[in-house]
Amino acid sequence: MSDLFDRKYTCGICGNQFTSKQVKTSALRVKSRERDFHAYYNSESPIYYGVICCPNCGYAKFERDFKMPISSADVQLVKSVISSNWRYQDFCNQRDVKTALRVHMVALANYKVLKVSAYVLGKLYLRLAWFYREEAQHEEELKYLKLALDAFVQGFETEKDNGNDEGELETIYIVGELNRRIGNYQEAIKWFSSAVNHELAYKNRMIKNYARDQWALCAEAYKMEKNKSNSQGA
Repeated sequence: MSDLFDRKYTCGICGNQFTSKQVKTSALRVKSRERDFHAYYNSESPIYYGVICCPNCGYAKFERDFKMPISSADVQLVKSVISSNWRYQDFCNQRDVKTALRVHMVALANYKVLKVSAYVLGKLYLRLAWFYREEAQHEEELKYLKLALDAFVQGFETEKDNGNDEGELETIYIVGELNRRIGNYQEAIKWFSSAVNHELAYKNRMIKNYARDQWALCAEAYKMEKNKSNSQGA
């Protein structure tokens, strides 16, 4: 029996009605989870299906956003920039990591045209980094980790007053983890410290424990890096 099912969608740009595959909740089986929240599954990966793309006009967004109403001005913007350059592509069936990469790139083009929040772009960049990691394309992974980091920092600095303090805690943590992954250990330590000491850290023990563990890893890596630098300079 398939882990997938068809869900119906109506495109907010061209009105096209279509179905696109989604993963059954009952089929989700997490094999492992990395500290930047990337999960590997024994089943179909729901991450591959997070973006919905209209095959007719190229309108693509995260599923929740795709189902939201869109203003007439934004409809015209997507039509003029995305749809006018679109050739029919169908991302509605079973996806592998390569297909997931392509459809998330289409979503990125849409979101950039619509000038969405830095947080949304950060989420997309992070997923693209995950996909490149699965493909063992390390340079591309690093590129998108850096883009995700910049977007999350921008969001934290300019969009933080959204009343979502628990979301803020996750952002502080992920900024620390992204800094760690690209080798900015000293900066990562600062963000992990902020996560551990956040006023709502007691509500999210997983994030607090992750931050504490990664803080220790960073401290050790930073110490080794410093000792290496000192020995080379001697």
